[in-house]
Amino acid sequence: MTLDEARERYLAAVLEGSRRTAFGVVDEAFRAGIGLRELYLGVFQPAMRDIGRLWQENRITVADEHLATAITQAAMARLYDELFRGAAAAGPLLIAACADTERHELGLRMICDVLEMEGWDTVFLGATVPIEDLVAMVRERRPHVVALSASIAPHLPRVRATIDAIREAMPGAVPLIAVGGRAFADDPGLAERLGADLTAADAVQAARLLKERVSV
Repeated sequence: MTLDEARERYLAAVLEGSRRTAFGVVDEAFRAGIGLRELYLGVFQPAMRDIGRLWQENRITVADEHLATAITQAAMARLYDELFRGAAAAGPLLIAACADTERHELGLRMICDVLEMEGWDTVFLGATVPIEDLVAMVRERRPHVVALSASIAPHLPRVRATIDAIREAMPGAVPLIAVGGRAFADDPGLAERLGADLTAADAVQAARLLKERVSV
């Protein structure tokens, strides 16, 4: 099986809503020598990008999009043992959270897993994290990076409030703050206007930019 074949078959499986078929594609690809990084960046990420596009074009329903997301989350979870097998000592620490009104967490989870492959230590908090709880964890754990995600414009004020709260709580020791998600896709300057240090369009770019700014 080639990477292109795996991507096409995986997308067809999640559009069909078949977790069994999707898992079978992932297992077959892994046995064929396609590594974890290639599965994440060459299968999961582009497939979910296509799912998002189809939803925006009203060619699939919200329920279809949610099912595809759930299948992909489960497929990624099944690879966790391989992800951490033989892992070296943890590198820089990243804390990742969605804005406290945001429920779309898959892209952020994917970035965490890709960074783990690159030697980082990540804490993935997932969806709808209250600002005060996130700030308390950041103050306690002192990460090198805080990554925040928002998928739609109405959630952006909460991203700004989160960034402001982190900066206020840690004067002189503010971690690098990265933002991403669909809400940032069409406006490269939005991240800076919200007070963030950087943004990325996908897991590949996020990993590259963070490696440039933080040494492993």
